[in-house]
Amino acid sequence: MSASDAGIARAIARCENQAVKTDAEDVLRVESRKREYDQLYGTLTGIGLLRARMGLSHAPYWNGNVANDFSISADGEYARYAELKAKVARAVRVHDTWHHVRRMVLWGGGISLATGAGVALLVFAPDIF
Repeated sequence: MSASDAGIARAIARCENQAVKTDAEDVLRVESRKREYDQLYGTLTGIGLLRARMGLSHAPYWNGNVANDFSISADGEYARYAELKAKVARAVRVHDTWHHVRRMVLWGGGISLATGAGVALLVFAPDIF
């Protein structure tokens, strides 16, 4: 939610950087620009929370001045990165197990079919052998 007009005026007055002060006045004093700023701020907040919850805020490529533009710490929710890794690992195990079982069933079926065909030939066409 956006600050009041008085709060915005106080914040702009406290700003020491003239370029930032001018930009803030241009954006935050015009209602349509202020609404758009609030929307973008909400989007950045969502991205920051997502990064924090997944444990990406402190990853090697997100440290230092490169990524501190909008880094926030995780909120009351715990970081979900470990949970995501566990779910993916379980899905991979299930997938691998299914493929192993499927391979065994196919081999077993093939061997059974070949054995059945051999027995059928021995029973119904013994003179071939």
